[in-house]
Amino acid sequence: MTICQSGDHKLDVAVNSWLKHDKNPKTIQEVEDDIAHARWDKLKKTMLHRQKFGTAGLRGRMGAGYMCMNDVVILQTAQGLCSYIQKQCNQSQLHNGVVVGFDGRYNSKRFAELTAKVFVSASIPVHLFSAVCPTPLVSFATILYGAATGVMVTASHNPKDDNGYKVYWGNGSQIITPHDDNILDEIQQCLDIPEGHWDIQNIRTHPLVTDCLEEVTTKYMEYIRNSLNENILEENKTAAIDVVYSAMHGVGYEYVVKAFDTVNLKPPISVKQQQDPNPDFPTVKFPNPEELECLKLSQQLAEERRAKLVLVNDPDADRLAVAEYDVVKQSWKIFTGNEMGALLGWWLLQQHEARGEAGEVYLIASVVSSKMLRALVRGKGEFVETLTGFKWMGNTTLLLAQQGKLPLFAFEEAIGYMCNHRVPDKDGVSAAVQVASLASHLYSKGSSLAEQLVNLYAEYGYHVTHNSYYICHEPAIIEKIFRRIRNYTVPGEYPKKVGTSEIVQIIDHKTGFRMPEDVNGDGHLKVLGTGLDQDYTSGEMVMFSCDGGLTVTVRTSGTEPKLKYYAELVCNAPTRTEQEEMDIKMRGMVQEFVEELLLPKENGLIG
Repeated sequence: MTICQSGDHKLDVAVNSWLKHDKNPKTIQEVEDDIAHARWDKLKKTMLHRQKFGTAGLRGRMGAGYMCMNDVVILQTAQGLCSYIQKQCNQSQLHNGVVVGFDGRYNSKRFAELTAKVFVSASIPVHLFSAVCPTPLVSFATILYGAATGVMVTASHNPKDDNGYKVYWGNGSQIITPHDDNILDEIQQCLDIPEGHWDIQNIRTHPLVTDCLEEVTTKYMEYIRNSLNENILEENKTAAIDVVYSAMHGVGYEYVVKAFDTVNLKPPISVKQQQDPNPDFPTVKFPNPEELECLKLSQQLAEERRAKLVLVNDPDADRLAVAEYDVVKQSWKIFTGNEMGALLGWWLLQQHEARGEAGEVYLIASVVSSKMLRALVRGKGEFVETLTGFKWMGNTTLLLAQQGKLPLFAFEEAIGYMCNHRVPDKDGVSAAVQVASLASHLYSKGSSLAEQLVNLYAEYGYHVTHNSYYICHEPAIIEKIFRRIRNYTVPGEYPKKVGTSEIVQIIDHKTGFRMPEDVNGDGHLKVLGTGLDQDYTSGEMVMFSCDGGLTVTVRTSGTEPKLKYYAELVCNAPTRTEQEEMDIKMRGMVQEFVEELLLPKENGLIG
């Protein structure tokens, strides 16, 4: 066996330990090549630290090393998770087993089967999907079976070289503190990998493994049908609108087709080139439906077929992009996550009121998303904000439901929507059903999604938002940018003015700095479990409020090398023309603010 002798004792110990554990010829060869070519810097990056559970669980490049996604990391993570649930869960939960699903990426099926092997080796039953499935179905199945935990192997919309490992607690929501930290601690106690854990040849026929695909799908479709009022089901049938749909080379197609049929929507017109799972994502640079290029094929097909509505899932079908063709302007309106959040929030409130259910409702959004829901729910219920990431919104949803309250809807600006608390996570399949049903309702009345949005802004105030990002691969640059923000003109002082905007309020979530000191984050309702009630440990996030009503938040991404910024301005602009004018004005304000604050050219940020 090759031995690492780099001259760095800590690195040698880590690499030699890796080589002792690994049984995968491909990753063994990678490490041996790195040693042979003295790639010590690369080995230090991949071997000296272990991934932490971020906003979407574990996620990283597939390759050798503890910072990457590979057999060793999967087995050690599964062993730590297995040990942890044996200590935390009662016998009934353990008897109900665990749920394991996977997407269509390279190694996803193998990682799922390795995970299953760890649990059955501990005599814990596994509900293992026999084929690829949408991420929200693992959340749904975890609750359905009363399982101790759920695991979804996916990197969602990340580049093709990545994979990931999303963990759900028995409540069906992604794990948060303290479970995430405790599981990491438990992994450290479970690093040795028994020989038997590598053998997955007969995992599918193991007596403790059951294929849950058909049962979960059937139950999920029943839930989808019951989530719509009867009159909406009838309206869907009558309207019979054409919808173009893309699965973005992922797992969504079969499920969206079944869901549409379940609620009387016409079968979607599929973008064939992107219909089936393909881990190379050959038609796009990045399989992220937030990127405009990902909608091109769908728009072309819609124009050929004279369809007004385009729906695009990301590869694990937990998010949804929406575009609508304006026949008069002969152009496409691609909705932001904030705009669809407003439309879906209004639509679900309409359905709730039609059912005549008593009690206050709760609408939930991440702290960097639009505050439009607050205006929509005023007088009908409460608006709750959480930290970014659906793990916070999902857990907040469940806490509210436990208190007998009704969490009706949650969304994040990154096109993630929870349209029913039965699945306490973002769900691109149910969102596709709700958007198509909303469009059916509006089209049958001679309106459109875009027109309805203009009407909502006229009634509740124009919430104009502008979100974007810079790519930065150097942590030292990120550190420099935020150090400058905290020492703007003199040491220890944050900016008082950026561009033409006077700063009246600052919240630095990392350091805890607040100006003024008694500010509590835009006066949002305080609810336990949102993440805003504890120390912020997810990188950098600073929020600015300006005298003219502009708010700007700058934060680092939890899953990608991005420096993101989010801006919102609320104003009175009742017509579409006024809204378009304000949008242009606001973008100029934000550009001025961001360029002065972040110095993108000087810092080599990629726009």
